[in-house]
Amino acid sequence: MMLSIVGIAGRGVIRTIRMPSVLIQSVFFPTFFFVIYIGLYAGVITLGGFGTSSIENWYVPFMMLQGASFAGIGVGFSTSLDISNGFFDRLMMSPVSRIAILVGSIFGGLLRALFVSTVVLAVGLIFGARPTSGIMGFFWLYTAVVGMCLASSCWALGLVYRFKDQRIAPLFPIGVFMALFTSTAQVPLNVSTGWLQTIAQRNPVTEVLGLARQSFMDVGVTSAETIDGLIALLLIVLSLGAFAWSGLRRYLG
Repeated sequence: MMLSIVGIAGRGVIRTIRMPSVLIQSVFFPTFFFVIYIGLYAGVITLGGFGTSSIENWYVPFMMLQGASFAGIGVGFSTSLDISNGFFDRLMMSPVSRIAILVGSIFGGLLRALFVSTVVLAVGLIFGARPTSGIMGFFWLYTAVVGMCLASSCWALGLVYRFKDQRIAPLFPIGVFMALFTSTAQVPLNVSTGWLQTIAQRNPVTEVLGLARQSFMDVGVTSAETIDGLIALLLIVLSLGAFAWSGLRRYLG
């Protein structure tokens, strides 16, 4: 099974190399948004409650997670193309296990996500973001990156397995954007108001962002933030993983 996983993941990497526009798009949007946000919202940090006095430190983890999520939904786009040209049906009829098909597809997206998030991190450092927590901070930051990529990959695959049509593709980024932007992506809970604050309090992505941001916060890594973030991340990945797996199991009826 391991060879099948490596083969499917390798095919995804090769496709990315042959279609660099997909990778460029995944890198462009989070880096573009980062540069725009630190310019437009630099004054917001003076409201307090952010845990840092640097707007760059606040936004760079969020943009890394956004880039990882874009890389993840790219798996759904690739699979929808495979379904439309008949390759995926042939793959499903082959002796390759279904779990290998799912894991291999996701692993290919994960490699892209690690590259994209690292580029975003480099841009953030160039523009003035400064980590505060050393190796452990980066470990939890990249744990969140991996988890968000897994979650967004499973979200996109779960949809495409069920609908078997490229026309479902616009829902991939909509789901990701709704999850990210109804959390503490922009401002902390104490600065939010109204319905956005209410949703952000219940949105598990809020805890995942807390896990990721520790490496750039003044207080550094804390056990409470880490545990809450890991629990939320695990619940998101497991629920969306089950969504993708059940969709694949019933793909051929």
